[in-house]
Amino acid sequence: MKFSVAALSLLLCAGLAMGCSGHKPYHPHAMGDPSAYQAHFPDMDTNGDELVDWQEFKGHFPQTSPHVFQALDINQDGAVDHDEWHKFKEAHGMRDH
Repeated sequence: MKFSVAALSLLLCAGLAMGCSGHKPYHPHAMGDPSAYQAHFPDMDTNGDELVDWQEFKGHFPQTSPHVFQALDINQDGAVDHDEWHKFKEAHGMRDH
C-alpha cells in the first residue's frame, strides 16, 4: 500500500511538472529585452491606418531586426495590428503608458 501511494504521488508530481514545463515561448527567436519595445501603438502607426508595417516599426525602433517584427506579426500578414501588439505586451508583462 505504501509503495502504491508513493508511486502514485511520484507520477502525479511528474505529470504536473511536465504540464507546467510545456509553456511555449512567445517568440521563436531570442529578441533581447522586450522592455526595449515599450511603445504606445498610435505612436508607431504614423500613417493612421491602424496597422504598423515594417517601415513604421523600424522607424520607431531603429535598432530592431526583422525577426522581432515577424514574431509580433502573429498572422503573418506583413503588419502588426493593435491586438497583436497588445498580445505581445501582455505576454511580457508590459502596460500601456
